[in-house]
Amino acid sequence: MQYKFCPFILACLIFTGLNISAQNVAPTISDPQALEAIEKKKEEVFQQLFKDPTNLSLLFEYANLSIIVGDLEGAIGVFEQMLIYDSALPRIRLELGVLYFRLGAFALANNYLKSVKEYDPPPAVLDKVDQFLAAIEDAENPIQWQQNISIGFKRTTNGNSGINADFIEIGDFLLDVDSSSKRQSDRSRLMNYSLNITHDLKHPRGDNAQYFFAYGADRLDTFSQFDIQTNIFSARRNFNLDENYFSFFNLEDAVFAPNINFLRVVLNRVEILQSIRTSLDYSGQLDNGSSMLFSYYKDAKAFDTSSQKNGHLTGISFGQSFVGMGSQALIGYKLSIENYRANAKYEYYENYGVEFSYAKPLGNNWQFSSKYSLQDKTHDDDYPLFGDRHDQLEALRFNLLKPYGSCWAFNFGMVFSDSKSTINIYKRRSNNFTAQVNYQCFK
Repeated sequence: MQYKFCPFILACLIFTGLNISAQNVAPTISDPQALEAIEKKKEEVFQQLFKDPTNLSLLFEYANLSIIVGDLEGAIGVFEQMLIYDSALPRIRLELGVLYFRLGAFALANNYLKSVKEYDPPPAVLDKVDQFLAAIEDAENPIQWQQNISIGFKRTTNGNSGINADFIEIGDFLLDVDSSSKRQSDRSRLMNYSLNITHDLKHPRGDNAQYFFAYGADRLDTFSQFDIQTNIFSARRNFNLDENYFSFFNLEDAVFAPNINFLRVVLNRVEILQSIRTSLDYSGQLDNGSSMLFSYYKDAKAFDTSSQKNGHLTGISFGQSFVGMGSQALIGYKLSIENYRANAKYEYYENYGVEFSYAKPLGNNWQFSSKYSLQDKTHDDDYPLFGDRHDQLEALRFNLLKPYGSCWAFNFGMVFSDSKSTINIYKRRSNNFTAQVNYQCFK
């Protein structure tokens, strides 16, 4: 078939070429050098299209290179121009259906995918079309849910929650800490389950509600008296705001989200803590491209083992995250101030916290993340017998995640924590090493 030159199509391609670094989704490759090579190849193919703008092979190659670098909209533009040349291209219709699906444009994806069946495709193509049509039907369901279960083990250097001190000071007396009360290592088995439900409220602004439930268990091999179980339930309502109500933040895509969180902690089959936390979150994107989250929260805590510690915590936090220039690294920080008021005045405290985080995709589909946190807590009154209490908790976390297919993932983590205090019985130091397998494709 002979195709005629179309100036309009060439103009569209020129527009695409001028935006050669456009990105709608993350690239399919993470290696910077390989990505640079793909961008260079894409530019070369684009230059060839000036000489031969109706070459379907070049157009197809250019579209596929656009997909690799994450420019789905650019690939869609090329594929749609190809259909202008020849409308009987079922493979291109399939590619368009998949791309529109990835961008969340389900109506257009549905139209293109259904049109593939009009060209009597082979069974393998029909199966793929039916899979995406079923996925569109699921995606348009107002209630989306995801379950995740993980099992693994943890090696800890402080399985008995031992004291990191040689003596305890009570008034003018020094008492030696028995060796059995100092930290000792242990291994434990981990089991975690979570259920995340998102309810699309079909609001013109795109508002939704989210519900989350999680159960976790950490069972030690030797020091079973420190076995811990946790239960969490939370509900969140996201309001997508039409305008920025706090002009000093200068936000885009602002979201206001009230939420409530219930926490229950069980130590060796005995409940030790119940907590009800309510918070008001305000988030969005700043004009410098970073994401921001401001949160005000209150937390009512009830300790079954000591009613004197029962009380209310009030706090505020502010955080930002940035995408590193020239890389896919995500860099963030968070600052927080908290005030706790309990039944006993010596349990009153002020807590100041800071966090720094860094995450980056690695080669072979590995995902790396890290976080450093520091909390500084000062109690208002002296503790009975022990005197002034001032605590500092430092923690450094590393995590490596490796997905396998769409359902499985391996997760490896390290946590180094050091709790310092002016009262020796509250000094704790621990290093934890974990390995877990995650599965999330429950139906």
